Amino acid sequence: MMRRLLAALTAGLFLCGCSSPSPSPSSAPAPVLPGASAASTGPSLADPSLTGPSVAPVPVETRRVDAGGDALTMAVGPLIRSGDVVVLSIGTTLQSAGSAQVGRQFSASQTTSFDGARLVDTAGRRVYLTAEAGGNCVCTTRVRIGQGETRPLQAAFSGVPATVTSLSVMLPYAGVFADVPVVAGPVPAPPTGPDSLGRTQKPLDLTGAVSVSAALDAYSDRSDVGLRTRSGADGVDLNLDTDVLFKLDSSQLTAQAGKTIAAAVADVKAAGAGPLTVTGHTDDSGSTAHNQTLSKQRAEAVATAITGPLPDATWPKTVAAKGETQPAVPNTDAASRARNRRVTISFQGDGRSAAQRAKATLPKTAGAVGKAAAGVEVSLPLHRGTIRFTPGRARLSGPFLQLDLIATTVGPDKATIHDFLGQGVFTARDEFDPYARYGAAGIRLFDGTTTSYNLDYELHPGDHRCLCDRLLNQPIPPGSSQTLSLWFPAPPPATKSVTLDVPDKLRLTDVPIG
Repeated sequence: MMRRLLAALTAGLFLCGCSSPSPSPSSAPAPVLPGASAASTGPSLADPSLTGPSVAPVPVETRRVDAGGDALTMAVGPLIRSGDVVVLSIGTTLQSAGSAQVGRQFSASQTTSFDGARLVDTAGRRVYLTAEAGGNCVCTTRVRIGQGETRPLQAAFSGVPATVTSLSVMLPYAGVFADVPVVAGPVPAPPTGPDSLGRTQKPLDLTGAVSVSAALDAYSDRSDVGLRTRSGADGVDLNLDTDVLFKLDSSQLTAQAGKTIAAAVADVKAAGAGPLTVTGHTDDSGSTAHNQTLSKQRAEAVATAITGPLPDATWPKTVAAKGETQPAVPNTDAASRARNRRVTISFQGDGRSAAQRAKATLPKTAGAVGKAAAGVEVSLPLHRGTIRFTPGRARLSGPFLQLDLIATTVGPDKATIHDFLGQGVFTARDEFDPYARYGAAGIRLFDGTTTSYNLDYELHPGDHRCLCDRLLNQPIPPGSSQTLSLWFPAPPPATKSVTLDVPDKLRLTDVPIG
């Protein structure tokens, strides 16, 4: 009852006049190099007016961005390392008529601050948020530019290791700029003249700049064998469903357990030799003492079963039992208790399976269905307009797949995605997040019998955030598009295409991986 009340209150708050700017990218990428003829459409950060003398010219990606109706040209790179801080500078030119407060479209706080950028370290499996000092973002604020005028949008980030030489820049509306180099040098200074409102853009003050950074977690579920994989910076957990492995209250492996054991063994072998920890878990049914004993017996049974294909000399094993003390999710109902009944095999690796996914019939959906080439057109609820969803670029980046979803308004009226791509206010992790309904966190990826979910990171204990667009409450003008940036665990290397799905809302099949 309390859950339903919270959800209802949350929905009411967001349906009542939520019109502040929010992150949602839109772009049509056209990479160019400094000095190339196409660069005349936008600024080059190798220009001496924007960079210090010690910064050598490096490749800059320039793209046109439709930011809520403002036509911009944005040039990014390089990231400048100054002491313990890395500074992002994006030369931004307004192409459309009039003037625009350009920071507001790229704000995570729905203000005029350029604080919505995130840096993604795929090799280190970390994300960095814009730094703050004294409660304020260390970033460009309240800059307005006129048609044809260029200004740098800047944000600082701390905590990036000195060994990191490139990062991906994730930006609302603009999408992902991949593999932007990190170089040492002076921070680019903004022009000394006033902007279109007569204000002077101040250089960033990096004193006391501190970023929140967090490890990236990936999660996938193989329904055919009862195997759930969660991988992070500290290693991989293969969660074997004990409802498949064992009968009720038993520690004897069933005849059906062989497929699950074989799938887990294949993933461990793909990661290479190394120690394994096999841990038993139960739900909270029964006594604490009984659950502790049962979890140990089940862990021992799995450890014994995998020792043949994974000999101790190459994969030494430690058996542990946690009983009911470490639930994956709160024991609130039958479904959550089933998730908590598991045996976990933990090891070092990136969690990417080497095995090609088995072909499978996709689950039924009540939503609109289309192939990637044509896209799928959706009339949004409550007369919020009509949008055609098409896939954009899909590329492998280390252990991850970065994929763009393009939302284009096709009707005569503006369209607002709002809660169409979100998940419930109680997330897949069973955490309460009132914003989870209003972003892109509900998009999942099908690859054969495997379902993968958006990467996420823990901002605060018990507060995980999707590495995706968090708020999609701004209208898309007629004929305009937004690019939604999505990150998933990478499928096996030979995978040629995947399916994007929002349960009972939309499905895009045959999305190619380039």
